[in-house]
Amino acid sequence: MKNKVHPYHYSEDKNITQRLIDFGVPLILFWLYFQFYNFGKVSPQEMVKTTGLMSVALLSLTLLIGPACRFFPTLDVLKAHRKFWGILSFFVALSHAILIYIFYVNYNLAKLFNPASPKYLGLLAGLASLLILSAVTLTSNKLALNSLSPKIWKIVQSTAYLALILAVLHFYLVESVNGVLVIKRVVGQITFGFAAFVVIVRIVTMILPTLLKSNLIEAKKS
Repeated sequence: MKNKVHPYHYSEDKNITQRLIDFGVPLILFWLYFQFYNFGKVSPQEMVKTTGLMSVALLSLTLLIGPACRFFPTLDVLKAHRKFWGILSFFVALSHAILIYIFYVNYNLAKLFNPASPKYLGLLAGLASLLILSAVTLTSNKLALNSLSPKIWKIVQSTAYLALILAVLHFYLVESVNGVLVIKRVVGQITFGFAAFVVIVRIVTMILPTLLKSNLIEAKKS
């Protein structure tokens, strides 16, 4: 009898419903941004915004699943979609970067990374986020899983949280005017708020076990 591969990690174990969810959630997100952020318009500027927001939203959703399952084990079924959505968030982010390179700076890297530009730090944060996501994506396969030690593989995958933090920083710096974040459209505000919420949740889930362990040790001593 063929051994069943863990359904939360490998796509070949997914049923039709899971595959529909894989594609359905990103398509719904794209439709929401297209309708309520772009207002149905197709232009380079709007598509740059849409791909950026969609990438942040997908990555945030992917990274929220793990912490959420700790508190609500019934959500474990969502783990089947983390890999697909995480990898897709990278390719959407890559599309975002390519669109910026083509339409905003006209293939001029010097113009893109100009230290005199007020967007310089924001662009660096975005590039760093993309590079980290590329490393996470390249190791999101069974070959990398079998080649790397479990500890190293987990460390690389965990850097996705750093990628999200840098993406939020990119969002903040690029959309700020004189140091003040300006997001006029509600969908953009929701996306930024959701991403910031996921970052906070992750920090809490990292700190909480340590605090509980310290309190338990103190209680035993007393």
